[in-house]
Formats: sequence, C-alpha cells, structure tokens
Amino acid sequence: MTRERTARQPRRPTPAAQQRARRLRTQTARLPLAGLRVLDLGTRIAAPFAATLLADFGAEVIKIEQPGVGDFMRTIGPFEDGYSLWWAVEGRNKKSITLDLRKPAGQELLKRLVAESDALVENFQPGTLEGWNLGPDVLCAINPELVVSRVSVYGQTGPYRDRPGLDRNGIAMGGLLHLTGYKDRPPVRPGIIVSDYLTGIFNALGVMIALYERDRRDGAGRVAKTRTGTAAGRARGGSGRGQELDLALYASILRILEHTVPAYERLGIVRGREGNRLANSAPLDNWETKDGQFVSVIAAGDALFPRLAKLIGRPDLLDDPRFSSLEKRVENSDEINGIVAAWVKRHDAADIEQRALAGGVPFARTYTVADICADPHVQARGDLAVVPDPIVGPVKMQGVYPRLSRTPGRIRSGAPRLGQHNDAVYGKLLGLSAKERARLRAERVI
Repeated sequence: MTRERTARQPRRPTPAAQQRARRLRTQTARLPLAGLRVLDLGTRIAAPFAATLLADFGAEVIKIEQPGVGDFMRTIGPFEDGYSLWWAVEGRNKKSITLDLRKPAGQELLKRLVAESDALVENFQPGTLEGWNLGPDVLCAINPELVVSRVSVYGQTGPYRDRPGLDRNGIAMGGLLHLTGYKDRPPVRPGIIVSDYLTGIFNALGVMIALYERDRRDGAGRVAKTRTGTAAGRARGGSGRGQELDLALYASILRILEHTVPAYERLGIVRGREGNRLANSAPLDNWETKDGQFVSVIAAGDALFPRLAKLIGRPDLLDDPRFSSLEKRVENSDEINGIVAAWVKRHDAADIEQRALAGGVPFARTYTVADICADPHVQARGDLAVVPDPIVGPVKMQGVYPRLSRTPGRIRSGAPRLGQHNDAVYGKLLGLSAKERARLRAERVI
C-alpha cells in the first residue's frame, strides 16, 4: 500500500510517474493526454469508445485483440470489400496487439503491460477477469496507480449482475425505451445504440476523474503535497493511487432521465410516450412539408409564440383564449398543432426555413447523413474528418469532439490492422526478443 505523506516528506515520483514524464517530453506535438497509456480490452462499444475518446486527445491506447479473430467490431457492417467501416471509426488512433487472455502466458503478458500503463478499460461479463486471475485486485497489486474501468449491462454488483444483455437491455431497464415512440403504439428503440455510446462518454469522464484525483497538481503545476491529518491537505493533493470504476449500461440511461424519478416519487407521475410532442409544450411536433421533408418550428413559449403567429399569417391566434398562454396551448395542443401542421404542409422546407430565420423563430429540419455531409456549417466547423485508413484509404468520419481552443485533439492514424503493433509493443515496450515473439505466435498466445 502507498504510505501517507507528511509535510516534511514529499512524495517521490514513482517509476511509473517518471516514465509518464519521459513520454511527455518525447512527444513531438503534445496533445492534452499525451503521456497516458491505456489498455483497451473492450469489445463492441462502451469500453472501446471511451478509449477512442481518450486516444483522440493524445493517450496512447493499446487495443488488445484475440489472435486470428480480432475485435468484434471488425465483424459488423457496413463493409467495403469485407472491411468494417464501423471499425474504421472506433479503431482510429489506437495500436493493435493480439493476446489470448485465456492462456496463462497471455495473462502474464497482460500483467507486464499493466505495470507500464495508467488505465485499463474492459466490458466483459462480470467475473470474466477474475476467472482469468486478472481481477482488479491482482492488477492493482502489480500497479497501484492503475485505473481499472469495468463496464457491463447491470454493473459488477447486485442481483442482476450475471445476466447477459446488450444495448436494448440498457435502454429498457434504464427507462428510455418506455418513453420512446407514440402512446398508442409499442415502444420504439432510438436510432442508434444509445446506452453503449452514452456509457462510453461516462466511462471516459470517469477515467479522467480518477486520473486527476491520482495526479492532482497545485496551481504552479507541481504535484501537490498532502498535509497528513488535515482535510485541506487531502483535498489539495493527489493520492497517487488508482481505483476501480463500475459502469452499467442501464445506469447511464437512468442518469439522463431528467425529472422522471422525483416526479414519480413526489407526485406519482409515471411518464409515458409522447411521440414528437411534449406534455408541457405546444405547438410542437415534426411536421411534414410540401416537398416531403420534416421540420420543427420551435415557438411554444409565450415570448416566441407571437412570432410564430406572425410567421404563419395568423395574428388572430393571439386573441384566441384557447392559445393565450403556454398552459392554455398545452390544454388545446391538438388544435394548435393542427393549425401549424396545415400551414407547414403548404410550404417547402427551404421556404419555411427562410421565413423562420427572417422572423426570429427557431427552426429545425430533420437531417439525413447526406444533409450532414453537405451542410456548410458542419464543413466550416470541421465536424467531419477524412482519415487515411490502412485498408481502404481515405475515410470520411466524425471528427474529434469536444473542441478545445488551445490543445485540440487530433486523428493521428486510422484504425490499425489486426496485430499491427505486436513487434512495437512486445519488442520495444516489453523487451521481448524476436525469438520469444516467434514462439508466442507459434503457440497462438499473440
């Protein structure tokens, strides 16, 4: 265990901390997370996506894949000549090594990699790492500074811990599926795998929180010293220790459910599906235009509704007692939505957009991916990037996000070939000879 520090005994940098500092100094173009090394043991989305986010901002991410098979994401379409374009997006900025964690020799190699790393992310079924003798207790005994992030559908504890599941389980138990769609029809899944990607964001945030707590610095950029026995000292100084993160797909959905829980607990309200409307807002919907597109004209509030009335040429609506306030418009939502829908149906989307912008009314047109790629605003802000992929050449994909002014992230490389970095990682980082690497390949450990 790490000993507590006193004011007279400043913490000496550990070997791992010294190595991080050396890696930082050797960066030719420093990114905000340069010097951090992350092991990505994940499959599908929630863990690998977190690793991709960290890699976009400079972390060295070593993707560990099954020999001969590779990550599951390599097998999911759409494909170009048998190559997964989904993998092209989520594999970027990573190094790929192959390693069979089911074999004792593979487990020993992972332990050696753990000794050289800052964080590890995984999303195996709970208990899998422990079954391989690679649980957090074992890994953190090797490297007490290691942050271990674990993702599963239901979490590492609780009665549902061992249940299998995927994204649909997360959105169902988290409460989102029940709220999605129309009240007179079955629930509808969102268009993307929300719980996995959302958990990936919480995952990256959690890793950074844990790393910050471990390495917290004072205002001068020095590792802060702890004044043993004082709350102020403990709050100001980094602990120098890693910790374990426990993330569940359903819990990520639950966290963004707005007012749903307190409204039920205090008022007995069980939210239901509302389609494209909201129970506390009107007029509001996705209306079809004359040219077959879908738009929203968002002006339900009392400050904006007069602009909407003017926009659609119906100033008389302001004198109609049914629509005199937001509360009244909600009570008569079918009527006011019907009036706006009829007006929208008589106009093309581009015409409505021009009128709305001129009248100061918020407007939204439902974009397809073709619209996104052609949009001048998206292009001007650099929201999309063209990445040189080693398999299929230049691939347009989502760019780095979020945007930082002084130390922005960068896509430095496309998704790697399976095992592309075996020699670099096992040879240069771990010091295995060519003969040792050849033996491990022959034994299908790597």
